Amino acid sequence: MAVRTAVLRCHIWLVASLIPLLDRLLSLAGLLRLLTPHRPWKLYRGLGSQPVVQAVRRRLGRPTHMRRRACLRLGITLYHFLRLAGLPAQLRFGVYPPQTQGGRRMHGHCWVLLNGRCLADPPDEPVVQVLVWPAS
Repeated sequence: MAVRTAVLRCHIWLVASLIPLLDRLLSLAGLLRLLTPHRPWKLYRGLGSQPVVQAVRRRLGRPTHMRRRACLRLGITLYHFLRLAGLPAQLRFGVYPPQTQGGRRMHGHCWVLLNGRCLADPPDEPVVQVLVWPAS
């Protein structure tokens, strides 16, 4: 199991390093299609969600790239590896309404659900959900 965890960590490092570049080159839909594993690919089957979440959080704990969109990088990476583990993870995208009094512009948030449980930073205030990937 230690070898499998080491392979997982290296794989997470590689994918998490490529996401900022892919984000610049592809649309969101293209990025999601690329990082959604196809059915026969279950590389980390049986590993469970906890080791995946811990490894992804360890790698992306202090973001140096995509700081303003750290939730997107974390969400996409976590989603990708949970799906490789054969788990039915879902990415959710939402938009916070603009606040006229606070001067804050409209901005979005991304989080991951697994069996109805949020695994990556749920929205801290009400959001308007705009996309669920993959669609149910």
